[in-house]
Amino acid sequence: MLRVEFRKTTPPRILRDVFRKYSRYIVQGDDNELVDWKKTGLHKETAAELTPGDYVRNLRQAAGWSMRELGEKIGVTAQRIYDYENGNRGLSKEIAKLLGKLFNISPAVFI
Repeated sequence: MLRVEFRKTTPPRILRDVFRKYSRYIVQGDDNELVDWKKTGLHKETAAELTPGDYVRNLRQAAGWSMRELGEKIGVTAQRIYDYENGNRGLSKEIAKLLGKLFNISPAVFI
């Protein structure tokens, strides 16, 4: 059996992608019992480290969009997307709602 371990420094977006795509194959321990990712300490650690800008960047990159493309979809400039992603500007509730609808997730992650 192949054994895979993640370092504490593994980027959160990599962990999310792996768990999103392969969650039904992931086991903890030797008993092959599936574990709910959201109940693990690792999930809590990575989620606590993410800023709203990190969520914007990770979702944008996962969709394969440039900053310009995402900006066009929500009616802002690429510079504004850059500012959101880098924490130079906070996201308004209106923008959070647009992003939530676009990515089909709760707008609360952006606030």
